[in-house]
Amino acid sequence: MPFRDTLLNLAITCVLVLIIVLVAILMKENHPLPLQTPAPAGGLVPGGQVQADPGRAPLPEFRIFPKARLIESRANEADTLRVKLSDTEDEHIFVLYYVDALDASLTHPQRVQDQARYFGVSSQRIIEEGQRATQYVTQLLKDHPFTVMTRWEEVPGLSRYYALILVEVRPGKKVYLADLLVQNGYARLGGVTSSLPGDARSINDYALELQVLRRLAQQNKAGIWAASKL
Repeated sequence: MPFRDTLLNLAITCVLVLIIVLVAILMKENHPLPLQTPAPAGGLVPGGQVQADPGRAPLPEFRIFPKARLIESRANEADTLRVKLSDTEDEHIFVLYYVDALDASLTHPQRVQDQARYFGVSSQRIIEEGQRATQYVTQLLKDHPFTVMTRWEEVPGLSRYYALILVEVRPGKKVYLADLLVQNGYARLGGVTSSLPGDARSINDYALELQVLRRLAQQNKAGIWAASKL
């Protein structure tokens, strides 16, 4: 091959290599490597969900707050309540063990539909009775002293904690709020169970007692059962 042709081919090859390099650089600039996100240490996590304080693990024993006070909130429902535990404690939102009270809004439509099927009523009736249930609990806890008992067990994915609430319905007589909701036809059995502090009843024994209260509420047409087709 003549020397002149060899130089021409070499020049063409160098130009092609240069073009390929330039294209690669441009593609890299338009598609940068994803940034590495450090693991969160509390607060917000990717997706905007609140991460619970990693330092607060469930306690082996219940902490008991006999001077709790209800904080009225638009987010309150019959089994989900904002409470100030004492003058020195912060406010927290607690969800009751053992029961699933009637929803007072359509925030969770699937749960409302599940409740409607369980009680044999319409979803609209669930919301109406759920609002009455919320009003009942609000007035009850404003009129009567109550005690919050919690191990700071977190509700998954939410900045809320499970608790038992003991209401002094009259001097010397205290009743779990879960009992009152079931016997008034404002809740079904559901959710998370727990031992009862200072109570000889087992988890199964207490759950059976709640079942008895549910059957009585159904027989007496209490609360939501008044509209049931079951």
